[in-house]
Amino acid sequence: MKIKLSIILLLFLSLAIFSFIKNDTSTTQKINENYNNRLLNFKQQITILLTHIENKNTNKALLQQQYLDIRKSFKSNQYLLEYAEPILIKDYINSAPLPKLEANSFGANTLQPHGLQVIDELIFSDTVDKESIIEELNILQKTMNAMGQHYFYDRDVFIAARIEMIRIASMGITGFDVPASGNAITDVASSINAIHTDLKIYKSLIESKQMQLSDSLFIKLNQTENYLMENQNFGSFNRFYFTQNYINPLFELLLNVHILLGYEMPNEFNNKPQAVNYLSKNIFDAQFLNAAYYLNIPNIYNTPQNIALGKLLFFDPILSENNQRACASCHNPIKGFTDNAAKSIGYNFNGTLKRNAPSLLNCVYSDRYFHDLRARGLTDQMEHVITSKAEFNTDWHSILEKLKHSNEYMQMFKAIYKNEALGIQQVQFSIAAYVGSLNGFNSTFDKLMKDANFKINNKQNIVKGYNLFMGKAVCGTCHFAPVFNGTVPPYYTDSESEILGVAENPNDKIQHLSEDKGRGQALLKEQVPFYEYSFKTPIIRNIALTAPYMHNGAYKNLQAVMKFYNNGGGEGVGIHLPYQTLATDKLELSKKEIADIISFMNALTDNPFIEDTPKFLPSFKDSTLLNSRKIGGVY
Repeated sequence: MKIKLSIILLLFLSLAIFSFIKNDTSTTQKINENYNNRLLNFKQQITILLTHIENKNTNKALLQQQYLDIRKSFKSNQYLLEYAEPILIKDYINSAPLPKLEANSFGANTLQPHGLQVIDELIFSDTVDKESIIEELNILQKTMNAMGQHYFYDRDVFIAARIEMIRIASMGITGFDVPASGNAITDVASSINAIHTDLKIYKSLIESKQMQLSDSLFIKLNQTENYLMENQNFGSFNRFYFTQNYINPLFELLLNVHILLGYEMPNEFNNKPQAVNYLSKNIFDAQFLNAAYYLNIPNIYNTPQNIALGKLLFFDPILSENNQRACASCHNPIKGFTDNAAKSIGYNFNGTLKRNAPSLLNCVYSDRYFHDLRARGLTDQMEHVITSKAEFNTDWHSILEKLKHSNEYMQMFKAIYKNEALGIQQVQFSIAAYVGSLNGFNSTFDKLMKDANFKINNKQNIVKGYNLFMGKAVCGTCHFAPVFNGTVPPYYTDSESEILGVAENPNDKIQHLSEDKGRGQALLKEQVPFYEYSFKTPIIRNIALTAPYMHNGAYKNLQAVMKFYNNGGGEGVGIHLPYQTLATDKLELSKKEIADIISFMNALTDNPFIEDTPKFLPSFKDSTLLNSRKIGGVY
């Protein structure tokens, strides 16, 4: 009897496993069929437009519509296609219309822009350059034909869909990849529709496990599509409402379904650190990005104990040659971790530094540092400051020798780094741990975005300002949500720089370009014409605390900055640069619109570290001079 029971149980188990495998296979099979059909359609749409242009069809409206058909086909497959081929898409299929250097190459290998964004500008220009369009379409066609095949698993569908929600919230609704056609909202609708179509394949499976969650997901998808259908106008589109009520809820629902179905999470099949915290439920969550990813120090040293040690070092002028200058000298917490000077004071009060001191609040969310992007990581950044004759004017050997004469410091280092001899790396890791902890996503704007019931008097102005920032004013195409800096979504691994045409003195009647060439004179590999006068895109969070602005501190307030952008950057005031990345067209923003944008930027203020100054500094034996040093430095 027991043997029969065991056989029945085994048979039942086998059928259950077979049923699961069959179901799993059928879902992936349908997903891959959808993907391949859409991929084929994308290729066919390219061929149709190419054929029309080659056959001398010059009906501009028809050509533009056929191009929009290509876009619709691409956007319908983008969430899976970019998941599978992110670099290929970024460099050849949907490249920003600007030259750049090839990543990870030994030499300065220039990549010219290719793909849909280039065609967008060409086909929606005043005069249609047919030869250039044909050339771009041929490259696009060859690239697509050479692309390898991909097979997607169930886990990939949910991961890719959530990545697409990030892409939509940070780039899609801004018009980032439609520089001329203004087709952004239609693009978003195509992406959502494709995700909705693919997720229907899983509907019965989700229902069988949790009907309420299934209903919530598919009702929200229907509502999202309806909202996009009813709100097609780019200028009036309510990005705040859309993100708060549709994209963020979908971002959370997709995670909940992914967990419910038990498919692998990214960390279960990919052991590489990720910038985005996949388990975050809101794109504006404080933990949406992993600060530890950018820190690039061993996790065992990213501890409260080491942060506390790093804080002491940050405020200690012992790091400078004359024991009078600390990191906090130029990065004062009361001033948003800046010094509110156009350019910081030079070593021993000798003139000023070359550039404005940037804020350190949320600075960790970046892969490169300084206005010219010359440092790759916080630890590399310290090297430049320590050895600069205009800043700390010293060397690591001198610093380490001084620290060894403090029993208090040595005890703290030993408690954290155990039996390791005191070296450069320990000091760097400790300071980096502290600077990496200076982040916050609890501003008024964050509260508004995450809580529909949060009350504030000027909510309407803030919301209007955000919608303008992410729309008409095109600020969001460079200052990417949710950090509002130049770290590029949806993976947030690369930092961008921009050529704006910043004036030496914006108050001059005839304005002249700032002579600082920025990125174009920093790293040897990047000394190319299209990086001259290019500067790192700064963070907008806490901008109300960090005046004056730009790399040279020449713009005294936000009104001056907005006037500069509203006029089309340098081009608008007679500064002509061949590679200006800022759109040269006037934005035509009214005074009220500018005021609303500033209201939004002010609402990004969140400095919980304003009183972060330590109460004491470690003492040194047998040194009255060192023990009288000032917390935060003299200047």
